[in-house]
This record gives sequence, C-alpha cells and structure tokens, in this order.
Amino acid sequence: MVNIGLLGDISVGKTSILRLFVKYLNKGDIENVEGGKKCTVVKTDFSGEATLPGGDKENKLNEKETKTIHPNRVVFREDDTNKAHTIFAPGGDRKRAVVKMGIITISRIATHIIAVFSCDRDLDTQFQFFNDVRFFPYKIYVAINKVDLLERDDQEKLEKMKKSIESFFEKRKINIMDYFITCGERIEGFEDTDMYNNHVAEMILKITT
Repeated sequence: MVNIGLLGDISVGKTSILRLFVKYLNKGDIENVEGGKKCTVVKTDFSGEATLPGGDKENKLNEKETKTIHPNRVVFREDDTNKAHTIFAPGGDRKRAVVKMGIITISRIATHIIAVFSCDRDLDTQFQFFNDVRFFPYKIYVAINKVDLLERDDQEKLEKMKKSIESFFEKRKINIMDYFITCGERIEGFEDTDMYNNHVAEMILKITT
C-alpha cells in the first residue's frame, strides 16, 4: 500500500487534482492513459472542505470562500493485484492550527510526497509553505499545476520554475524524482486540456503502481 500526500500552498489545486483523479477512476479513463490499468475507487472523503465567510470587506462584498480544513482523502484499488493506495490532500492555510496539524500528520505518514506548485502564483510565496513543513522525505515528486494559465508553449517559464524549485529543495537536501506538468481540472477553450489532465492520472499511477 502506498500513501501519497499532496502538499502545497493555498489554492494551488490539490483538491482539484484529487477530484480529477476520481473522475478518471469512475469513468474508466484511467485505463487509457500512459501506464493505465483498471482501478476501482474504494472510498472518497471530501468532508474536509468548508465554506468560510470571505469577500472584500472594503467594498462590502460578502462572497464565501471554500477552504480545505481537514485533509481530503481518496482510497483506490488496483483490480489485478488488489493493492489499495491512499491519496491525502491537506489544506494549504498553515496559519490555521487545525490545518497545520493535518499538514504535519500527512507529511509524516505519507510514503511519497507530491509538492504542488501553481503556474499563476509567485514561487517565493509558495516556498513559504514548504519552509514550515518540518518533516519531509529526502525524495519527492513535483507537480507544476494550472499550466493552462501560462502563455501558450511558454516552455522558458516552465524551465525557470523547475530550476527555482530544484534549487529550493536542494538547499534542504531533498531530491526531486520527477516533474509532472498538470492541469487539474477540465478547462474549456484550452486545447491541450486532455493531455495535461492525463498527466494527473499518469502521475498517480506512476508513483503507486
């Protein structure tokens, strides 16, 4: 059994990645990706999602905000071997004590960590999340998510992101086993959606199977 922890700052797309993987399992699309095989959902738990008061107080907007308070979880099973694996996705708001406890717990029990970064956010801000994670394996995987928000074929920016991320973790003596470029949800009008969505499923399968 493999335990995967999806770790990353607020709104980098951890829950979206988890939900998309469940869709691949439920629809049978998991068999059609590279390295695909028949798998079955055993259990899903997205009860960690909570709607909090938010909005723009200055402009008197009362929009609500959804955050992950307790770690969301998906358990799936390989049909041919009957091996079960669990994916955890704790929240990113480490300033909340209950969220931080979830991050610490998952960082300790996960056999593999996927550090999730978003293409549309400043990397230095996202690095702050990982500075606060004290328990970390020496080898991790990295998902650079929300690739749809980059300019088309902006490979130069992707390579710069990879180098910055690698440099950050090297200072902590953590090796990156592999990078995955993902788009953790269905995006209308983005013609490469299927390819980058497939990367989500391929990433999970490569690590677990």
